[in-house]
Amino acid sequence: MLYRQSLKLGGAKMSYLPLKTERLLLRDLCESDINSVHNLYSNSQSMYFLDLPHANIEHTQEHIKEALEKNEKDPRTCYELAVILKDTNEFMGIVELDVEFEPIIDSRADLSYFFLPEFWHKGYATEASKALIKFGFEVLQVNKITAGCLKCNTASEKVMIQCNMQKEADFKKHCKFKGEWQNRIEYAILRDEYFQ
Repeated sequence: MLYRQSLKLGGAKMSYLPLKTERLLLRDLCESDINSVHNLYSNSQSMYFLDLPHANIEHTQEHIKEALEKNEKDPRTCYELAVILKDTNEFMGIVELDVEFEPIIDSRADLSYFFLPEFWHKGYATEASKALIKFGFEVLQVNKITAGCLKCNTASEKVMIQCNMQKEADFKKHCKFKGEWQNRIEYAILRDEYFQ
C-alpha cells in the first residue's frame, strides 16, 4: 500500500513519500514486503560484501518490524525504502538514508543500497541513490551525505562516483573480509556541492 507522509521543517508541512524517478518508485517498506525483503537479504550475491544475511524468515520479520517502528519516530531519522520498478511493479532492492544527528537540519546522513542481482548493471542503484540524495538535501536539508564500501567492491564505488560524490578516505586494511584484511573507501557529497 502506497501512502504519503508529511514532514514539518521550518513551519512548512510537505508531502514527500513515495519518491518517483523516471523508472522507479521508492516507498516505505510494509509488512507485505516480507518475502521480497527476505529474498534480498538472504541472497548470497546481494549480501556478498556484507555480514547481513537473513538466515530465516523470522529474522526478516523482525527487521521489517524494526523498520516500521523507525518510520514512526519523531523526528524520523531512518529512511529504508523499497525500490520498485514502475513498469512491472517488481521489488528490486532497498536504498537507505540514515541521519546521524538531531536536529536533522544541517546534520549528516549515510547512504546505502542493496539490489537483487537481476537488476545489477542497469543504472537502477544510481537512479535510486540520486533520488535519495536529492531528498536528503532538498527535503531533510542535511549538510552532508556519505557512503562507503570495501575497495574491492568496484560496482558500489561506481554508484558513488556516478552520484557526484567525492572520495574522502581510503582506509588501508580497515576490516576483515573472507578472512583477509581489506581496504575501505569513503565518499561524500556536501549540500553546497549538490546545489552548485
